[in-house]
Amino acid sequence: MDTGARMMQEHLENSVSFIKYIGADEFKPFAYYDKHLDCIRVRIQDCSVVEERLSRIFTILKAAHPIESGGDQLVGFNIKGIRHLFEQVGLPHEGVFKLVDIISEIVKVYPDTFVKKVREEFIAVLEENEISVEVDIDQAA
Repeated sequence: MDTGARMMQEHLENSVSFIKYIGADEFKPFAYYDKHLDCIRVRIQDCSVVEERLSRIFTILKAAHPIESGGDQLVGFNIKGIRHLFEQVGLPHEGVFKLVDIISEIVKVYPDTFVKKVREEFIAVLEENEISVEVDIDQAA
């Protein structure tokens, strides 16, 4: 092995060791409250995305590049207008909430096609991963 190839191999091994050292694990689905835009952002896959507004409440995130063969792959969603929405569905302004519960409450008050589509597309992964989000609307910007 020549010097250049050996140096490249050592660099690669060092990079892999560093990643293991800092604890870079596999991607895990997550959600967070974006206080600046008053929305909850949910990602179930790590990839670049294209956003598509479904309704005044939901924006879905699609993979920008095909991950699997077939049609659009949904990889997340945003719930917009959380302050108003929580007031409408009767949820408190702060606390830790399961996404499944939030969506269930939204469906009760807004049973339209788009809300049901989000529930149908994402409910299994939200339940399986027990995704929760901490919200403190009163501390929002």
